[in-house]
Amino acid sequence: MCILCYEFAADDHWSDWASDTELNEPPGRARFRRVHILSQVLAPCGLTVYDPGSGPHLVIADHKGAAEVAAGLPAVWQAAARLSPRQVDVLDPALLEKLRAGGQA
Repeated sequence: MCILCYEFAADDHWSDWASDTELNEPPGRARFRRVHILSQVLAPCGLTVYDPGSGPHLVIADHKGAAEVAAGLPAVWQAAARLSPRQVDVLDPALLEKLRAGGQA
């Protein structure tokens, strides 16, 4: 993907509605929290999430070196489905329980 497409590909999603100022948090805190949760959800599938720090983009990667740029949450799930040999199930009861308990998934 060229740099222009990377920077200008916007994919607003309802889950991105809360800004740091609306939550009275330091800049970037809400984004950091979202990336942390995504990391916990995708780790059991053998995937990592990296935030390059610009725009709504995240980098989803497997442990074999393959990676995809995802602009927004829907693109994260699509990239995860392509990169993971396992099915990504964000509603898995065991995963949800681990997230509720605050532990690593």
